[in-house]
Amino acid sequence: MCEFSGNERDELSLDGATIIELVPSIAPSWFGLAYAALNLAAALERNGANVFLVSVDEEKEAHEACEEVGFPHARYIRGSLMGPSRLRLAPFLVRQLSRIQDNGRLVVHSHGMWTYTSYAAGALSGLRKCPLVLSPHGELEPYALRISPKKKSLANLLYGRRNLREAACLWALSVQEESSIRACGFEGRVATIPNGVNRALQCTTEELAEFRRKHNVESASRVLLFLSRIAQKKNLPLLLNAFAKTVKTHPEWVLLIAGSDERGHIQEVQTLICELRIEKSVRLIGPVSGKDKACAFTSASLFVLPSHSEGLPIVVLEAMEYGKPLLLTDGWTLPVTTELKIGWRVPGQENAFTAALLEAMNTSEDRLNEMGRNARSVVREHFGWDGVAKQACALYASLLQAGQHREY
Repeated sequence: MCEFSGNERDELSLDGATIIELVPSIAPSWFGLAYAALNLAAALERNGANVFLVSVDEEKEAHEACEEVGFPHARYIRGSLMGPSRLRLAPFLVRQLSRIQDNGRLVVHSHGMWTYTSYAAGALSGLRKCPLVLSPHGELEPYALRISPKKKSLANLLYGRRNLREAACLWALSVQEESSIRACGFEGRVATIPNGVNRALQCTTEELAEFRRKHNVESASRVLLFLSRIAQKKNLPLLLNAFAKTVKTHPEWVLLIAGSDERGHIQEVQTLICELRIEKSVRLIGPVSGKDKACAFTSASLFVLPSHSEGLPIVVLEAMEYGKPLLLTDGWTLPVTTELKIGWRVPGQENAFTAALLEAMNTSEDRLNEMGRNARSVVREHFGWDGVAKQACALYASLLQAGQHREY
């Protein structure tokens, strides 16, 4: 069972409890949402929790994802996909999950707000009369709420409002996300617990050289890396316009854009690259995982994420773990403070962003490496998955204790 210290051991216990973590997908193409739920479940299991992980995925892809983080196949439950894959519909999922034995001590935790697994989590919580935890993962940020408003209105009508009304707790990744949750009218309990990050994979000199050859990046080139979904929320036009201005005087820099396309946005990105005439300095390399992802991070001199808004993007924590300095917009806040210089954080306006990018390009490799080492020290101090799992265990146990005196 999960361990606590001091007096917590007597008051808070997960002994005999069952935790169900639900997420639409654990496939790498779902980026942070999948990574967070998968690694949280693995860390909970390592720390002794009786945890099940649930997603709607193809069997082979799901089992590969579980193997990568060491999560037992026997504790993974796959909803049978029906209809378009992007909807992640699994009509028999609630019935599947209702068969899990829980000794009357069950916590249901939903990752994401607007998918079928969110509906299933709320329905299961109501059926079993147990605490429901919701992790928005940035989906209640003002900018995110303006994306696909009709879909969100329908989801709200069908299950979203009910979930918010019945939730025992919302899990915020930062103080900024907690403020966004409150702005949506939620008056219940909010726990602020960050995401975690895994240790960096090591790459050999040969693997790095092959990665650069494969993507036509000269050995002497300095790499600016964007690694995330290619989506409107990520604000790639801001990056491309700034890069077009700065690369003219810094032709040694190459921009690598890694990630999967969302709703055809990559066509807009490709068109803009051509209009700006920076095709020779930009590489669109598609989604990366495993060693390719490690090589992308390791090859980079600087990591950039120009998003309109975020919760706590795991890819930023990964970049820090790989020892990379950061160039970020102020659409989100790192939930720790540090006096160390780890990069640049600027408003999402073209002049400010371009000035920061130019300053970064003018910074020596030695100084960038120093910032990267600072970033790694911060992430290793505050964002280990086992530490996150222990906070989660304490949260779940407190909700079960409170549930003894509450009707769900």
